[in-house]
Amino acid sequence: MANEKKYIEGYPFYFWEIKDHTKVKHRVFAEYFDKYVKIVGEHHNINYIDCFGGCGAYIDEKQNIYFGSPILAAFIAQENIEKLNRKIKIFVVDTDKENLENLQKIIEFKNITIPIELINDNYKEGTEKVLQRYPHTPTFYLIDPFGYSLDYKFFKTTRNDRRSEIIVNFMFNALNRGISIEKIRQTINNLYGTDEWKKIKDLKGYEREKAAVGLFVKRLEEIFPHVKEYRISFPDKDRTYYYLIHGTNHQKGLRIMSSSFAKHNDGNLEYKGPKQNQKSLLDMEEFKIDEISNFLFRKYKSKEVSFLNIVIESIKNGYAETFVRKTLSKLEKDGKIQIIRRPQYTLQGHERKGIEENDIIVFKE
Repeated sequence: MANEKKYIEGYPFYFWEIKDHTKVKHRVFAEYFDKYVKIVGEHHNINYIDCFGGCGAYIDEKQNIYFGSPILAAFIAQENIEKLNRKIKIFVVDTDKENLENLQKIIEFKNITIPIELINDNYKEGTEKVLQRYPHTPTFYLIDPFGYSLDYKFFKTTRNDRRSEIIVNFMFNALNRGISIEKIRQTINNLYGTDEWKKIKDLKGYEREKAAVGLFVKRLEEIFPHVKEYRISFPDKDRTYYYLIHGTNHQKGLRIMSSSFAKHNDGNLEYKGPKQNQKSLLDMEEFKIDEISNFLFRKYKSKEVSFLNIVIESIKNGYAETFVRKTLSKLEKDGKIQIIRRPQYTLQGHERKGIEENDIIVFKE
């Protein structure tokens, strides 16, 4: 169903209604994209491709105004260009010419002066046009469709450079409704790039959800070494709406993205909808530390493991790095682990207290 256009006096463009889960998605995207630009853009030109641009502006039930991912990316790019001399090109793809015209009105209204190329085409053809001109430029792809008519072959093209990354919206709720419908079998084959999904349709409830998103993550891991899914619930019911899935070639990207998500979700690596704010921060921290401690000892009892490996494995199992650090600090204080710090001393000759990537964690019996 098409989004209803809403108009506000004084604004020469239309808006779509925004829900809380979209606000969260946009906050996380903006937080992470800004860091990507600052880090990758320090030594490289960058391209940003918004594969499903949308109309660019939103309004909530209180008449508060929000801007969509193409405009947020433009704000971030312009600030980094002006302050840090970053080199960024922005491309927005959409099949709806009216959406692109609306975006152009927003760009002019907000005095965005950096070049933004609006491409009236489907996501595959539009992206291909950009890659033909910039085949090896590090590129950040936002792939945020309304449904799940995506082609796995397309994701392979996003690995055009080892610094390229993707955020894709995996529309589980829509897929779950249609996975047993015979006439869309080929659509799902295209999404996964395999027919392995067929055994999923006979599963029920959480088992089906786990298998459906797990297979998609597994397929993306054949393209990007580090892939992490972030569950997004409906804002008004405790049920999965979709997953934001991030793919990167570097553990640093995985860690920064998970921290960005946790920052806007009370330390969680999921948006819980109506349950989002039910626990106090203190209760949540105590609960998380206990939960992570049990997870770590189940996995690493009597083993020696680097802190970096622990963090990567913990993130992929849904635990934010900040809570992993707090858990390890408590376990060390309680004498349940030993931390071999490498190096042992700071450059000033002081004994180190924090935990760094190369430190070794020794889990006791």
